Amino acid sequence: MNLPVKSGGNYDVMLEVDAKVLDDVVVIGYGTVRKSDLTGSLASVGSDAFQDQKVTRVDQALQGRASGVQISNTVGAPGGDVRIRVRGANSVLGDNSPLFVVDGFVGVDFNSINPNDIKSIEVLKDASSTAIYGSRGANGVILITTKSGSTNGKVNVSYEGNVTVSSIIKNYDLLSAGEYAEMYNAHQTAFGLDPVFSLDEVQSYYENGGFDYVDAVLRTAISHQHQLSIDGGSEKTQWRVSGNYLDQQGIIKNSDYERFNLRARLNTKINDRLSFRFNVNASASTGKNNAGTSGANTILNQALAWAPTTDPYNEDGTYVANDPTGSLKSNPLALLYDAEQISEKTFLTALAGANYVILPGFSVDFQAAVDKLFDKEKSYTGPEAAGSSPSSAGVTDSKGTTVQTTTQLSYNRDFGKHTINAVAAFETQTYHYASTTATATGLTFPDLKYDNLKQASTYETESGYSMWTLVSYLARLNYSYDGRYLASVSVRHDGSSKFSEGNKFSTFPAAALAWNIANESFMQDVPVLSALKLRASWGLTGSQAIEPYATKSAFGSASYTFAMGGTTTSGIALSDPANSNLKWETTEQWNFGIDLGLFKNRLLLEADYYTKTTRDLLLNKGVTAYQGGGSIVSNIGSIRNSGFDFTLTGRIVETKDFSLESTVNFSILKNRVLDLGEDDTVYVATNLTGINDGAYDFIYRVGEPLGTIYGLKYLGPWQKEDAALAAEYGCVPGDARYEDRDNSKTYDSSDYQIIGYGMPKYTLGWNTNFRWKNLSVNMFFQGVFGADKLNYNRCIFMSASRDVRGATFSEVKDRYIPGVNEDAYLPAWSPTSTWYPVSSLWLENGSYLRLKNLSIAYDFSVRKIGDFTVSLNATNLFTITNYKGIDPEASNVGGGTSDVQQGLDYGAYPNSKSYTLGLSIRF
Repeated sequence: MNLPVKSGGNYDVMLEVDAKVLDDVVVIGYGTVRKSDLTGSLASVGSDAFQDQKVTRVDQALQGRASGVQISNTVGAPGGDVRIRVRGANSVLGDNSPLFVVDGFVGVDFNSINPNDIKSIEVLKDASSTAIYGSRGANGVILITTKSGSTNGKVNVSYEGNVTVSSIIKNYDLLSAGEYAEMYNAHQTAFGLDPVFSLDEVQSYYENGGFDYVDAVLRTAISHQHQLSIDGGSEKTQWRVSGNYLDQQGIIKNSDYERFNLRARLNTKINDRLSFRFNVNASASTGKNNAGTSGANTILNQALAWAPTTDPYNEDGTYVANDPTGSLKSNPLALLYDAEQISEKTFLTALAGANYVILPGFSVDFQAAVDKLFDKEKSYTGPEAAGSSPSSAGVTDSKGTTVQTTTQLSYNRDFGKHTINAVAAFETQTYHYASTTATATGLTFPDLKYDNLKQASTYETESGYSMWTLVSYLARLNYSYDGRYLASVSVRHDGSSKFSEGNKFSTFPAAALAWNIANESFMQDVPVLSALKLRASWGLTGSQAIEPYATKSAFGSASYTFAMGGTTTSGIALSDPANSNLKWETTEQWNFGIDLGLFKNRLLLEADYYTKTTRDLLLNKGVTAYQGGGSIVSNIGSIRNSGFDFTLTGRIVETKDFSLESTVNFSILKNRVLDLGEDDTVYVATNLTGINDGAYDFIYRVGEPLGTIYGLKYLGPWQKEDAALAAEYGCVPGDARYEDRDNSKTYDSSDYQIIGYGMPKYTLGWNTNFRWKNLSVNMFFQGVFGADKLNYNRCIFMSASRDVRGATFSEVKDRYIPGVNEDAYLPAWSPTSTWYPVSSLWLENGSYLRLKNLSIAYDFSVRKIGDFTVSLNATNLFTITNYKGIDPEASNVGGGTSDVQQGLDYGAYPNSKSYTLGLSIRF
């Protein structure tokens, strides 16, 4: 547009945003594309979406900000485990975590990435987007692009630092020492036993209190993080170097995480045809006492289990070994200070690439990358923590090396109204892993811990090695006609060394169509409509959900006696038979979506419906004893995930001094097992010692989702009017009553049924940004709904049985007491009342809505120094939930394990409430 200008006049010119011109470019597999030309389902998260949150890991940056992506911080410990799922779980044996690709390098461990180095995150969700990664894309693909240097010819220096104070989200409601003594006597009396505490002792505990074990193991944690970045460059060469240091304390004493990151990136153009790129990342981390979360003998469990009436110290200052009235296991302070788990990891990643333009629009690209992981795991249990068992220690040293090469041809060309984008590539990836483990028991000098295992009375060593290779051929063609009609087709042919001849290779095709209706001539007179696109896609992706050599027979140790009363001889025997016919798990996905923009894209809606079915499911099938016993991995069964993803963004106000933008994403997921071969149900036991005693608490069954919780259905206490019927079960009024499905007058495995579902059905993320002049506010809510949890904490700390002989939770005061509290939900204590752990008595609604982040930031400039930002951030400020535990997000089952067991809380390390003060300086 030309404006006539006369000399001597002043003119105010306002440029109006043209949403069709300012079209974002997003990263897709092996290339980029304008978002308006996108045919698949993709969620994009820029660094500005989380820069004020002061996150320390990639998952925290992504959580709640992408529809169809469920992220749970299952372990609240610093550096703890996380569960990431894109559109549900496809596999039973395999890890359902998505594939991470960083700057084109496939399979990076996201823990090695510093989120301050991230420029953008793209989540590929449908098969037309993920099929380009073939056998790796069944669980979704997360593409991370790191920051590069500037092109303005200046050197830019920036510093970011913050200090965080963290504490437990909420306190446990525990019995006081006096209440504990009184409840313990009541339990004794209910079972016809003599009281243990005298009336004077009870009164003394009420007046003087006891020892607070939970308070003794918890702390207010202080953490700090610092980053220094230097970048610069010109149109020809850009470079960036950044260093990051994180020192993070856990809210449980003696749990810490320390991480160093160094990243360097260089892009340079030799001439108009040839360019090079180099990227190096180094990360070293040390985690202390933040890995183990399951089992009865964890620090937090024992702090809840030990009686407040028991002093933790002997007169000589050593730890009391045995709790006379509470837990049968170790003193929590001994576990805290006389035992440790250390995890030391070093990541080294180097990437180099070259691009040569053969003809205009036609280029060849070669990239080679190597990733090395050095992992040392050290453990120690001292004499006081071991109790009656001997002290022990162990060290595992492992090394993993991944080498990847990618040779790629790209063609991009416009022919009038026709636009073609084509990619063809050949890729190889090889992985080598080696480990050595040494363990020792009966340490002669415990102070040496794991540094001199030979001094122990017994010690063992073992070693292992594995490798696999993947070879891939891939091609993709994107076509656009006049920006209105879009099509994409791709195919990837993968070959894996994990499978036998005849099954090594599999092909994964995909196709997508899109119609940009808003670009049609008949829509130009609809001013309210700025974008309208319909999308449809189909494709296949795969999974290698087996370990290397799974097609080979496995051998294990065995003992033989060759004559009656003769000497036993050690040897080896076939343990699990081979299955040379194993092949890929294959996931077929359909996706139908709509993108809608109104009022010049001030209001944007993205909605998708998908269904994906995984067939040839890899499962362990039992082998009868006469055939050798054990189990054999087989391709049996199928699983389906289906659901809806919605993202609604509103740029509500946009002025020079004031803006308000809000984004809501909501996902609905339905997971179903369709087929299990000859079986209808497979039973799973978590085998938590001292709780369920090997009883099944999870199943996967045809017609039901993974994470189905299986147990007895609790009907409440027997009431007085049912005394005669209760007697037929050997019970009295007040005893626990369960559903007797076969009317056998006993409670056994035939009465077990589905009582809940651990996999969430709905997830929500709501992110709001407010800016007024130099002041900005971010508010981020995260929600998970439709999930059940087995709260084994309530069971073990109220039933006063198994490994914990005294109740410590104050909720136990609200149990059934004849003539006093006969409307209670909890049953009575009595010799005939069984508080079964695997029952709906302990099942709770695990849904929650959490204010995940609230941050306030203020920008200002200091002349001749630079631009400053001061921020105050609050994390997990409050949670709305009916869950009675500390943290509905925490779980005993981590992210890298099977999705069969979900919704379990027994001493899981809870997430913390944190306050962070941050300072950012751009010199």
